[in-house]
Amino acid sequence: MGQLVVVGLGASDLTIDVQDLMLRGKTLRGCIEGDAVPATFVPDLVARYSAGEFPIDRLVTTYPAEKINEAIDDQHAGAVIKPVLLWG
Repeated sequence: MGQLVVVGLGASDLTIDVQDLMLRGKTLRGCIEGDAVPATFVPDLVARYSAGEFPIDRLVTTYPAEKINEAIDDQHAGAVIKPVLLWG
């Protein structure tokens, strides 16, 4: 038994062994924005940000992709809340 939760976006195609899911009682599910309803959650976040109630600029810290180790170290040290890698 077990559960796999897919978070974020990845490849659009996924190959899974359906018999393994069925015979072993496994669950595969997706999760977006903590299972909030995007149609209401996103506008609420935008409104809160516009009102100064959601300081996204203090929550997200960006790093160039080549500084991935620094981003991980900063997150483990509690220096950042959400490190985001920038590619390209």
